[in-house]
Amino acid sequence: MARSKAGCIGTGVMGSALMESVAAVAGADQVLVFDTDTGKADAFARKTGCRVAKSSREIAETCDFVFLAVKPNYLGDVLSGIAPALAPATILVSMAAGVTRDTIRTFAGESARIIRIMPNTPASVATGMIALAPDTSISAGEIDELRRLLGSAGLTEITDEKNMDAITAVSGSGPAYGFLFIEALSDAGVRMGLSRDQSIRFAAQTLKGAAEMVLKTGTHPAMLKDAVCSPGGTTIAAVEALEAHGFRSAVISAALAAWERSMELGKPKN
Repeated sequence: MARSKAGCIGTGVMGSALMESVAAVAGADQVLVFDTDTGKADAFARKTGCRVAKSSREIAETCDFVFLAVKPNYLGDVLSGIAPALAPATILVSMAAGVTRDTIRTFAGESARIIRIMPNTPASVATGMIALAPDTSISAGEIDELRRLLGSAGLTEITDEKNMDAITAVSGSGPAYGFLFIEALSDAGVRMGLSRDQSIRFAAQTLKGAAEMVLKTGTHPAMLKDAVCSPGGTTIAAVEALEAHGFRSAVISAALAAWERSMELGKPKN
């Protein structure tokens, strides 16, 4: 049976987004997908030209990188099902929040080779942030190859596994915080008389621009904020109101709640 570059078990938002990146880099014929919801897998294949596997075991048997795009509570069953079919060189790429490499090995076997990743939904529009935490069996060349395959989905960065719960809270869950901010800011625009469509565009583009300034200038966000705040002006009045309502404290509390939940997901169930 001919081998493929990558296969993905699960064709939800994240699995689909990452496989589109792999297909763009390696070619659709090098991507195999499987989903228990066959309609989702077939729709993805029609959209991208990728191939649909008959089973998750087929992906384990034929793919160099096996992406696991299933919810944490289903991961054990999936791993147990494919473990006998894994070749020694196969690399498991798990995006299950909170589930450690050690836990994955309890289902896939002690010799399993694993890279944990934490992507986020902007990968679906090529602006994602993807953390990679490889185990020591993964070579530098294999890490580089995975980064190349995911390159069109956004930025990638290597990290230690101990950081993955925090990255889940900041980056994995982070887009939701941004969407809430855009929605709230656009609500304010509507309250002041802007149309809903126009207000959303102004709010979203403004948040996008602020993010690009941080990334492209390398300047600390506090300094960029200070540069907008003219003495006695409109922006400092707005910042004062945000502080009075606990804006930063609320964001920190939200991220800590996500961090704690990520750690809970990784704990063994009694």
